[in-house]
Order: sequence, then structure tokens, then C-alpha cells
Amino acid sequence: MANQEHILILKQGVEPWNKWMNKQIPKGIDLTEARLKGIDLGFPDLSEADFTEMNLVGIDFRGTNLKKTKLEKTNLIKADLQYANLNQASLSQAILLGANLEQANLIESNLQEADLSMANLKFATFKGANLSNAKLLRSFLIGVNFVEAILDEACLLDANISAANFTKASLLGTNLGATQALSTKFIAAKLTGACVGDWNINSGTRLDEVDCEYIYLGQSLHGEKQERRPFNRNFAPGEFTKLFQKSLETVDLIFRNGVDWDAFTYSFKKVQVENQGAQLDVQSIENKGDGILLVRVSVSPDANKEKIHSNIMHGYEVALKALEAQYQASIEGKDALIARQEARINRYEGQINRLFDIVEQQGSVQKALAENPRKISNYDQRNSQFAGGVVDAETVQSHQVGGDIYNTDRPENFT
Repeated sequence: MANQEHILILKQGVEPWNKWMNKQIPKGIDLTEARLKGIDLGFPDLSEADFTEMNLVGIDFRGTNLKKTKLEKTNLIKADLQYANLNQASLSQAILLGANLEQANLIESNLQEADLSMANLKFATFKGANLSNAKLLRSFLIGVNFVEAILDEACLLDANISAANFTKASLLGTNLGATQALSTKFIAAKLTGACVGDWNINSGTRLDEVDCEYIYLGQSLHGEKQERRPFNRNFAPGEFTKLFQKSLETVDLIFRNGVDWDAFTYSFKKVQVENQGAQLDVQSIENKGDGILLVRVSVSPDANKEKIHSNIMHGYEVALKALEAQYQASIEGKDALIARQEARINRYEGQINRLFDIVEQQGSVQKALAENPRKISNYDQRNSQFAGGVVDAETVQSHQVGGDIYNTDRPENFT
């Protein structure tokens, strides 16, 4: 519960508060979010105050001077510490989940085992700070100053550390998996035992003079390092920088509806032949979800990356259209073949049906002959067409058929 005396002093304004703080440094200050709602703290001086293990969830310490304050095991979830001065403050095991520390001063502060996951640390200063074993999962660390900071065994999994400065920082065993490290400086940093699996670096990422004997490409949920590189030896001095600096020169190809690998292979091989000096090679293929694939192609440092990217994608589109047209033609060809086969089958069925009719008719004729051999001919000539006209075989005249008419009652005319 908030201390009413502290609240009354705060309500008097910043000057009375600072005078009171200078006379004595109170312990157990309770400045919870509910009690301070609507109170304008201004920029109070709370330097060297003791907030150990206190509950300061959502507290507004924006711009507050907290130099050398004790905040061990303090609950600062979603606290607003933007522009705050935490120089040399003790925050070991503090909980700063989702806190706002944008542009805060944490020079030489102690954050061992602190939890800063999902915190906004944009452009904050941690120069010389101790963050060993700290958690910074998915934290926003763009432009943060970590010069000479200690981050041994810290977890920065999936954090955005683009444009951050880790010059001469100690990152021994640090988990940098899946981090965005674009244009990040690791100059003369210690990276031995760090996990760098799936980190995203570019040509602006500086790895000059990095001290690294080996790295890992994976880490289990329990923190166990996996896939050591090199397998059974250590990197020679400068070898890590040489190997990874070479991989920095890449061209990223993004496909949003999957990849037709036949079209990609055609385009890639074509550009590879046309740019033999560029040393093109597929470095990795990453599934980003929702049908998006990232194909990362390594190239030589002096290659024209923009041109190569354009040529590969253009060649891919051309090849894709050609393959689609070929496929469509194949489908249409199959359709035409099926249509011809169906027509042939229909003809065969018609012929078979006619054969059945003839067989039936022959059977009827044979039966009639057997019953009355003098009245039925093998050939049914009724309604038959002769010389362009329809005639009845019983009444036909000789001039209608251009020949003689025989008496069909004569036995020799039966077959």
C-alpha cells in the first residue's frame, strides 16, 4: 500500500521532493501505479533510493533520476523508464517484461539475471553494464550501446539488435539465435560459445577482430548448445571473421507464393553462367510461413547485387510463364487426345451396334425362311433406294432400275 507521506510530498512538486530526498534517503518507498495515477512526477530525483523487491508494475519513472538506486528483484513489468537515468543502478533479477527503457541511461548498471524480455530498449545505453545471464528475448534493441558490456550466457533469442554496438563486449555463450543483426557492430567482441543459428546479418554487420574459438548453430529449450562449429577443433585467429564475413555478401530472393524449382533452377543457372566472376551459390532456403520462402544467394564482395537480384527474378518470371504455357498446352493436348479417343470409341460402339442389328436381322430372316421359304428373300429391299428413288420391290418397274425384273417366286432366286 502506498505511503501517504510520500504521496503528500510528491504532490507538493519536484523541489520539495528533492529537498526531502537530499536530507534522508528513505527505504521502502511505495509508488504504485494506482496511487500515482494523475500525479505529475515531473522529473524527480530518486537517486540511491532503495526499491528492493518492491512491486512497481506500470510505474511512471519517465525521465526520473534513479542513479545508483537499488532495484534488485523489483517488479517493473511494463514500467515507463524512458529517458530515465539508471547509471550504476542495481537491477539484478529485476523483472522488466515489456518495460519502456527507450533512450534510458544504464551505464555500468548491474542487470545480472534480469528479465528484459519484449522490452523496448531502443537507443538505450548499456556501456560497461553487466547483463550476464539476463533474458532479452524478443527485445527491441535497435541502436543500443553495449560497448564493453558483459552479456555472457545472456539470451537474446529473436531480439532485434540491428545497428546496436557490441564493440569489445563479452558475449561468451550468448544466445543470438534468430536475431536481426543488420548493420550491427561486433568489433573486437568475444563470441566464443555463442549460438548464432538463423541470425540475420548483412554486409553492414561488422565482425572485425572478433575473438571466437567456436560457435553453435542451435540451442535446445533447456539451454543446451547444439551443432558445434568447428566440430573437433577451434577456429584459428581471424578464421571466424573470414568465414562469416564472406557469407555477409548475399542477395535475398523472396518468393511469396512458393517456388517453382524448375523455373528457379533455369534462371539461377543462366545468371550463374552470365556472371561467373560473381561466384553465385545458394546459401540457404528459409520457410517464413504463409507461403513465403527466402532463398539467400551468396555472391562475391564486388558483385553487382542489385543487377544479380533483378536478373534472377526476371529470368524466373520468364521461365515460369514458359513452363505454365507448356503445361497448359500439355493439358490441352491431353484434352484433344481424350476427345479423339472418345470419338473413336463412339464410332466403334456405333459399328458394334450395327453389327448387333445385322445379326438380329439375319436371325429374323433365317427364322422366316424356315417357316415360309417361298415368301421371304434374304435381302429386305423394301424402302431400298435404287437409281435415286425409293421403290417398293413388289411394284418396281424395269425402267426404274435400268435392268430386268425377275419373278421372285422362282426358286432359283432364293439363296
